[in-house]
Amino acid sequence: MISRTRRILLVNPWIIDFAAYDFWIKPLGLLRIGSLLREWGIAVDLLDCLDRRHPALDAWQGCQPADHPDGSGKFIRQIAQKPACLQDVPRHYSRYGLPVEIVEKLLAEIEPPDAIFLTSMMTYWYPAVAEMAQLLRRFFPTSPIVLGGVYATLLPEHACQQVQPDLLVKGEAEPQLPAIVGRLFGSNVQPAPEFAALPFPAYDLYPQLDSIAIETSRGCPYSCSFCASHLLVQKFRQRHPESVVEELTHWVQNAGIRHAAFYDDALLVHREQSIKPILRRIINDRLPVHLHLPNGIQPRQIDRELADLLFAARADTIRLSFESSRPERQADISGKVTPHDLEAALHLLQKAGYQRDKLGVYVLFGLPEQSPEEVRESCLLVHELGARICAASFSPIPGTRSWSLAVAKQEWEDHRDPLLSNSSLFPLWRSLYGYEFCQELLLWIKTLNQSI
Repeated sequence: MISRTRRILLVNPWIIDFAAYDFWIKPLGLLRIGSLLREWGIAVDLLDCLDRRHPALDAWQGCQPADHPDGSGKFIRQIAQKPACLQDVPRHYSRYGLPVEIVEKLLAEIEPPDAIFLTSMMTYWYPAVAEMAQLLRRFFPTSPIVLGGVYATLLPEHACQQVQPDLLVKGEAEPQLPAIVGRLFGSNVQPAPEFAALPFPAYDLYPQLDSIAIETSRGCPYSCSFCASHLLVQKFRQRHPESVVEELTHWVQNAGIRHAAFYDDALLVHREQSIKPILRRIINDRLPVHLHLPNGIQPRQIDRELADLLFAARADTIRLSFESSRPERQADISGKVTPHDLEAALHLLQKAGYQRDKLGVYVLFGLPEQSPEEVRESCLLVHELGARICAASFSPIPGTRSWSLAVAKQEWEDHRDPLLSNSSLFPLWRSLYGYEFCQELLLWIKTLNQSI
């Protein structure tokens, strides 16, 4: 039992990068941890530096970023110092999220916590994590910092050197949380439930809320060569459809959210038992929420009924995973899509009511041993089918097969600074073809999209 009320501060740091945009992102893992901690009698505060709707922004130079009609939007940005290894990149390097002066003011108002849980995302965003850790130590010098998240899991040694947390957590945090609480406070708490039975994320910690991120599942049953999902989550599990709809309904009724983004890695797997029942309930309950699917969904899984359900449930944002038109590349990404699958999915979605030129199709470029000709072929195929090309630049992720192949082919060095793996730098192609070549390719893709 907790001997006295303890207090933990949850922190989602800024993004420091060449570009960043808010596609309804939320620190889901951190918010689930917050709910569990409260069930165990621990008080929780939240500092989300990526909260675009924070009331403190209203008074900051009279500036609050405008929302796109779909609920996404730009972050406020402040120019940041460019690290030495990025000096030759002809772009501004910026800190995205709440301005530093607002963050400092908020920290000054927070009751000193007994511990701080700091999350992390992309490995090449680590400077923001390290900067936040320094700031937290300045305000709360005696509060231990627990670091988790993607960066901490994929590069634990690097994270320990750069951030110097008091405790680092790799992988899913919820099963480890009782032991962490015991180590911090010498207290015993009940075991955390399995993923499907976890409490809803603590979205009530936000002073204002317009959108949420939601998961119907965790992990992925596939093993695409470029993806780190299997390194972050060992087992694919799905929630009961009723639980997902209850969560959506709860935040619509209690927070007035208007947008919900599904952030599953494999949203359409077991569609008859998962996504279809979810969509039917949303339609039948007339839930007033717009749905967004920014992660690529599998074209092969889309049948006539699913396409109709997506449209009727107001799934406004659809992104399809295609990656490449080449058979050898498709085999490398678990063989889960072919050009025929994509054409069939686009046809069904159009019949359901979608405009083809509003449907996005991911094409991946910059992979090991991938030629520009392959990328152009893939883009032209998507263009000829009347859909929008969503160009996704490859980022080498430690532990993936693509990372190992790039190292073996001497296209990448495993000891390079993670900053150089930034997808906006075209990590492999930058040295092979040059930065300007990659920018010209993106401009060509933009021209194709404008012409549909």
